[in-house]
Amino acid sequence: MAQRNPWQIPDEYRGKAFSGEWPTLPELFRITASRYPESACFTVYDPDRVTLTFAQALEKIERLAAFLASEGVKRGDKVAVTGKNSPEWAVAYLATLFAGATVVPIDYQIKNNETEAILKASDSVAAFVDEEKFDAITAAGTGLRAVWSLSRNKAGYCYDLAAKGAAPAIMPATEKDLAAILFTSGTTGTPKGVMLTHANLVSDCFLAQGNLSIYHSDVFYALLPIHHSYTMLAVFIEAISVGAEIVFGQRMVTKAILK
Repeated sequence: MAQRNPWQIPDEYRGKAFSGEWPTLPELFRITASRYPESACFTVYDPDRVTLTFAQALEKIERLAAFLASEGVKRGDKVAVTGKNSPEWAVAYLATLFAGATVVPIDYQIKNNETEAILKASDSVAAFVDEEKFDAITAAGTGLRAVWSLSRNKAGYCYDLAAKGAAPAIMPATEKDLAAILFTSGTTGTPKGVMLTHANLVSDCFLAQGNLSIYHSDVFYALLPIHHSYTMLAVFIEAISVGAEIVFGQRMVTKAILK
């Protein structure tokens, strides 16, 4: 394929799909979904291949964002996401941003009391939690308004959530608003929250493409935990920016990886 300037994508949509220097992550996803609606977006082998196209992913994200708005989640609120790599994780992450809120991705492998400490330190108002920890991370025990599930085996499954009646209008975030708070591992002390704006993440995504040729026909394999800043940017956000497919690896099993 011919080499292209990575800035051509946002330049083409500036003043149409977004204003300002950089699009927010929701604006970026909508741009890509308009360019490649039928392309594979999020894929998981469970055990057979299950794929959402960009159009299907956008529908689920907007529906969940409307639900969050109906539950009182608004611009500036913090919503945590903790779980295995999965399309549900991605949908919950993006729906939080589509609702104008800030997402707090949390390491799924840390102890429950450490998760609770981060929920409180980040002032999260709600959380999406995967199956294994769903019964342990409760709203009553953490002071959250609600805890919803990333697994279809638990109540409040994120794909089943929808606003009852007309959802309130969403005040979208701007590029200078806080997009995510990424907590360090805490190996040298108490975990610290790194605060990143939409412009931080989106500009880094496109600046990296100055030395990285990626295309909508590419496939990214998300094996490292997606809450890590590296996987979040170099796999998740980079793929979204060009319309590439993300395959979510859920376990370090060589046979599954090769498949």
